[in-house]
Amino acid sequence: MSEPTAPTAADVRTAADALKTAIDAHLAAVQARSDESDPAVRTAFLAMAAAAEAYDDALYDVYNEVTPFEIPSQYPEDQSDPDNPEAISVLIRRDYQIEHPGRLLGAARGLAAGAVDPEVDISTVAGSLAALFDVFDPDEIHNRSDELGLLPGDGTTWVLAADPDVLGEEQWFEDPFSDTDPERVVCRFDLIGDEDEEDEEYFDTFVEDEAEDEIDGIEVV
Repeated sequence: MSEPTAPTAADVRTAADALKTAIDAHLAAVQARSDESDPAVRTAFLAMAAAAEAYDDALYDVYNEVTPFEIPSQYPEDQSDPDNPEAISVLIRRDYQIEHPGRLLGAARGLAAGAVDPEVDISTVAGSLAALFDVFDPDEIHNRSDELGLLPGDGTTWVLAADPDVLGEEQWFEDPFSDTDPERVVCRFDLIGDEDEEDEEYFDTFVEDEAEDEIDGIEVV
């Protein structure tokens, strides 16, 4: 496979012209918008962002110069309405102490050996954790925590309103928890120690008059 060629001054000019065209198209879409959620504006915005990024990259590669543009990763006015979400993202954090390292290593040898990449070193704690989390999902790990030598600590689950137009896009894999805007929190469940909250308490929070309430570790925004 041939190596990609470095951009040239002509490529910078082409990228600049493409950016100008994208700016004009975005302005035209804004001026002709039918309502606040006109998809044509979103499309033009994303095209302009892509053109700006391409120009920024070409300018830097050829002239070692930068632009004053801050390229957004998505359309700022997304459809993540926490009161009436069209899609959700669930963020979960669980903390554990490694109470019995020997038990953890033994579990990895007994439960994960042969089921994971042979290059994973299950003679170490890190390798054993990698093997076990490869074999079991986080709920199974939690249910087997005593067997695996793990002592559960605090945990929290956040349900965020999400933009349905960006579901399935993989760019968030690189930084999955960067977009945790508190304004998008539909509800959250906090687990202190090993005391699970009752489902009835969660549903009760929705009938409260306050915009933000907290009941026994479960907060609804």
